[in-house]
Amino acid sequence: MSDGLILHLSGALQAWGGPAQANVRPTYRLPTRSALTGLIACCLGRERDADNTDLDQLAYTIRVDRPGSILSDFHTVGGNHDPLFGLATADGGTRDAPITSTRYYLADAAFTVAVTGPSTVLDHAAEALAHPVWAPYLGRRSCPPDTPVLLTRSPNAIDDLDHVPLHRPIHHAEPVTFAYDREPASGAPDSGQYNDRAVRGHRRAWTPRPLWEQQRAIPAHNGGLGTAWLTALADHLGIPASIQEDPR
Repeated sequence: MSDGLILHLSGALQAWGGPAQANVRPTYRLPTRSALTGLIACCLGRERDADNTDLDQLAYTIRVDRPGSILSDFHTVGGNHDPLFGLATADGGTRDAPITSTRYYLADAAFTVAVTGPSTVLDHAAEALAHPVWAPYLGRRSCPPDTPVLLTRSPNAIDDLDHVPLHRPIHHAEPVTFAYDREPASGAPDSGQYNDRAVRGHRRAWTPRPLWEQQRAIPAHNGGLGTAWLTALADHLGIPASIQEDPR
């Protein structure tokens, strides 16, 4: 048994920052460990330099409902002599040339995540996710989620990932990818490394950790998009269906 939370992360855009190079801001194809910890810390109302030792005890198992596609955005700031629109400089002027960067996003991706760990930490996380101090976002503040992040508390969260409805077309019959930040079985070979384990006391420093991936089939009819997914999810969670007619 693995007491935990079931989260859902979907939205038009997500950005799970990989190692940046100069003015290029990449994204990993999966939510990173540091970003998921940061998302919960955000809901708890913690500052960036807060001590998240308690949250470090949490483990994340990610189910890839929709992998999405990579989208790039050429980003510019400033580059105008008009003081109303130009980027201010230290001497009180405005910058002649814009600051440019290329930022990458995941478009139309969806992930369902099992969060496991000590019950007391899960209790605090669940309360914060249900009643966040600050609004959660999917990697960058410009990437809001399009569903509530917290779906439910589960007494067996990892196994429940095989049963929570898939947020993807019902005719999509390919195997589903599961990613683990802890060894899923003794002796299981890892699939590579993610540089996303935050270094305590440093705002922008990470160390690598192994990533394990597995693929297995889940019945494609268990899910869908839009109202089909919401209906399947409500049925799975035991939420009574209610239909309200417009009195007009």
